[in-house]
Amino acid sequence: RMGYAPNARARGLAIGRTEAIGLVFPLERLRLVQTNFVDVLSGISDVVTERGYNLLLSPFRDDEASVLRRLATSRMVDGLIITRPLVHDPRIRLLADTGIPFVVHGRSDVDIPYSYVDVDNFEIFRRLAELLLDYGHTRIAALNSYRRFRYAAARAAGYRAAMDSRRQPVDPDLVLETAMTEEDGVACAARLLSLPEPPTAIICGSIFLAKGVYRAAAEAGLQIGRDLSVVAHDDQLRGISAADFVPALTATQLSVEMAGRRLAEILIDRIEGKLGDDPVGEVSRPDLILRESVGRR
Repeated sequence: RMGYAPNARARGLAIGRTEAIGLVFPLERLRLVQTNFVDVLSGISDVVTERGYNLLLSPFRDDEASVLRRLATSRMVDGLIITRPLVHDPRIRLLADTGIPFVVHGRSDVDIPYSYVDVDNFEIFRRLAELLLDYGHTRIAALNSYRRFRYAAARAAGYRAAMDSRRQPVDPDLVLETAMTEEDGVACAARLLSLPEPPTAIICGSIFLAKGVYRAAAEAGLQIGRDLSVVAHDDQLRGISAADFVPALTATQLSVEMAGRRLAEILIDRIEGKLGDDPVGEVSRPDLILRESVGRR
């Protein structure tokens, strides 16, 4: 009634927590129009709000390690979320050495235990490639992210495993590393379709890439589903839907927003001592929805 509100700093000293978590990310991700980062952030923000915590966003340009070290050692936050781990990511050992609770969106091939929330990227590209192989395609292109990221390396391995299982050679000209945007999809598809032996099918690492492939195919006078088959990962992002493509796009679907929720839930449970000492690792497998973008060869 008198308008009293507890002093947050004093309360933090009393309970030994700041009741804030930090999310560290490259500044360029805020500048991307097409990204799943907003979906992840939405899920994290929902849980932070529900649990009465604050979220500290810490973008960086070059030296992420110094940002992480400063946040961890200054105790400005109770825990940290990091994203897009490298195949061998030094950030994980850095944070483990500081003792601050943290969780990773994705996995890394490091030899220390840590908590993570991930999707089975190996299985995603393996299933998409096998689907196209089942439809008689052998000239299958793969538009993937940069393989320094662990998720992209896993996808490349899944694609190769599917091709190897059918004794199909992998043409290096058909495997491209790129950013996950529509414009990059246009450029990559145009390059692939201009080859002396163009692919008859393309796997896209994101639905945004697939949108660009559709544009490039139309410009080349090709009909998706008849002249060129296209499949993609990462349906269920806000503002874009595989079902709305013409023809409707065959794609895997999994809620990235839910992954954001789980990242925040695991981290806050760890901060509040609701989990044991063992790390929590969760790997989801998306559904694959077959639509009209795939045709028989």
